[in-house]
Amino acid sequence: MESRPTVRKAFTGDHVQQYDQKSMQANWLDPDIVFGLAYRYVDKGESILDVGIGTGLSSILFHQSGLEVHGLDFSSEMLEVCAEKSFAASLKEHDISIAPYPLETCSVNHAVCTGLTHLFSNLEIIFSEVNRVMKKDGIFAFVVADADAGETQNFASSCQKNRSSKIKFHCHSQSDLVQLFETCGFEQLNSLEYKSSSIGRQKRTYRAYVVQKS
Repeated sequence: MESRPTVRKAFTGDHVQQYDQKSMQANWLDPDIVFGLAYRYVDKGESILDVGIGTGLSSILFHQSGLEVHGLDFSSEMLEVCAEKSFAASLKEHDISIAPYPLETCSVNHAVCTGLTHLFSNLEIIFSEVNRVMKKDGIFAFVVADADAGETQNFASSCQKNRSSKIKFHCHSQSDLVQLFETCGFEQLNSLEYKSSSIGRQKRTYRAYVVQKS
C-alpha cells in the first residue's frame, strides 16, 4: 500500500462516520455491480472474505443472501462502524499489504474486494493471499480503476476536505490483470466496464471482475 501514514489518516475521524452517507450521495455503484456479477457463483451457507471490508458496504449484500461474512481492514475505526451493523461473523484488523493474512489456508469459500485496489500499484499480495485462504473453485469478485480507459496510471486524489492529505490513486490495465491471474492461479469468469464516481472523486471508468481459483 502506498504512503501508509497518509492512507491511514484518510480513514479516520469524520470521514469514517460519514462514509456510508457520502457513498450513497456519490452514487457509489461498486458493491451492487460486484454482487450482481458474483451472485450466480455463490450459494447460501458459504463463507466470503471481504478484503478491506471498511464499513461493510461490499459484503452486506452477500450476508443478506445467506453467506457468512468475514472481514479484514487496517482501520480500527472503519471496523467499529462495520461491527455496529452486526452482520459479520468475524472482523480482524490487518494491513492488507502485509502477508500472511490472519486466516487459515483454504478456510473461506469466496472473496470480495471493492474500494481498495486503487491504493496499490502492485496487487500480487492481495491475489496471492486470497488464493491461499480461499477454497478450490471459489470466486474472487473485485473492482479496479481501468487503466485502459485513457486514465493516467497514477495520480493524486483526496478522500477528505483536507486537500493536503493526498493519496496516490492507481489504475490497472486488463493486460496486467490477465498476467496476474495466471501468476496467482485464477481463471477469469466475467467482467464489466462501467462509469462510476466515489467519495471525493470524479466519474471515471472502472472494471469489475469475477475470477475463480483454479
